[in-house]
Amino acid sequence: MRFEISRVMDTIEQRLTTDITLAQAVVDLAEVARFVALDGGRPINLLRLGMVVDALSRYLIDAGAMLYPVAGREVLSEAALTSKERMVLGRWADDGLIEVTPVVADRPAEIADFTGLPLVVVRELPPQAKTRFPWIADSPERLLRLTPRAGGAVLTPGGEPMPPKDGKERLVIRGQATLPIVPPDPKDKTEEKEMAEPSPAEPPAEDAPADAPAEDAPKEPVAAEKGGRPDGLQSFTARGAQRFGRTRVVRRRFTRADPSGVGASLMAREWRCKEPECPAFGPIRRIGQPVPRMRAGLPACPRHGEAVKDIGPRPAAFAVAIVVDDLARRRFVVSAEHPVIVGREPSDPDDISVAAWLHEAAAAWIAKEHVKLEVKAGRLQVTDTSENGTLIWKRSTPDIKEETERIYRKSYQLDGWDSIELYTGVELVVGDHRLQTVVGSEPASVLLDAPTVALRLVD
Repeated sequence: MRFEISRVMDTIEQRLTTDITLAQAVVDLAEVARFVALDGGRPINLLRLGMVVDALSRYLIDAGAMLYPVAGREVLSEAALTSKERMVLGRWADDGLIEVTPVVADRPAEIADFTGLPLVVVRELPPQAKTRFPWIADSPERLLRLTPRAGGAVLTPGGEPMPPKDGKERLVIRGQATLPIVPPDPKDKTEEKEMAEPSPAEPPAEDAPADAPAEDAPKEPVAAEKGGRPDGLQSFTARGAQRFGRTRVVRRRFTRADPSGVGASLMAREWRCKEPECPAFGPIRRIGQPVPRMRAGLPACPRHGEAVKDIGPRPAAFAVAIVVDDLARRRFVVSAEHPVIVGREPSDPDDISVAAWLHEAAAAWIAKEHVKLEVKAGRLQVTDTSENGTLIWKRSTPDIKEETERIYRKSYQLDGWDSIELYTGVELVVGDHRLQTVVGSEPASVLLDAPTVALRLVD
């Protein structure tokens, strides 16, 4: 059981960050750890933070959703926590995965104000927070109310709790129908255009055999000046992974508001704490910074309370999501200081591997180091380093793939809603630009390895 608890804590750890570029919601860690209504268990339990991660994943339909937790210093030595939980909290604090502050007060609301991130709440916010941040009343959709639901939790935008029906807990019903796979009718071009998932390749040649599958049809050679291989390799063909038409829904969720004026100014700069070992603003920090806390009108370190020094402009950075079969699986950051290589098996462990989500054909197509992502002149740039090339989907709106360009050993600067396709169904998408999903897609729980599962009985 001890091993299983360690494993689930490690899984939760992968979904925590204080990097404001990567985070997708802010939460008071102690408040949810003490929210006994979630599972009816111990007075304080760190596993409840995993329930919040799961709820955020379902709300955003994002299997890699990242949470920004804020914890009071007293929680690190809370006697009601197990020794394992205290050890884990200490590691998270030292690694900068959670923000530790002497007094939490309205710090989560302050972060939400400065960054525009949604704020996960359990109960009413203190009056001083509402007075300091008028958006709490004016923009209630920025508050995500955490509510227990049948052994788990859900997030409800608006900040107000969902009242029970007839004094009983309300059930959330989720349908998971299996959709039949029906090949598109070649005679019905309109339906094919609307329902079929476009291939990442060029359109089939006109002289293709009538009975050949659309994905396997021969392709015209791509000219070298267009970024294709000089030998005219037929790209993205016969890969054994046809994608037929699917029912799609667009689920628009509140993801991020514009930062406040003070927040925009703070996020535009990089800060340094006087304490050299500071995990938030010290030189040892390897991930992007949080935002300072404002004290008497001056930016201060939330952990040490001392004023922080402005050391220059913050390097441009972009959050990137790995989207597989229309479901985001993982998020990472590309900054001007830290370019990232993405592929099947990059040699540097700090780079990003997509191997966990690849079937045999995809693994054979995607190179060990397929693309390099970097920030050039304030924009995200992709460089193909593979043997098979990379497809760029050019889009001016989020839900329409308008034009494609295949690059081979060349660079391309992403613009608007552009995305990078490594293989059919394996894409790299900037930030929160993915707004549609397939019916039935649902992120896996981070608590799958937990030794026990909380179940709430309902009539």
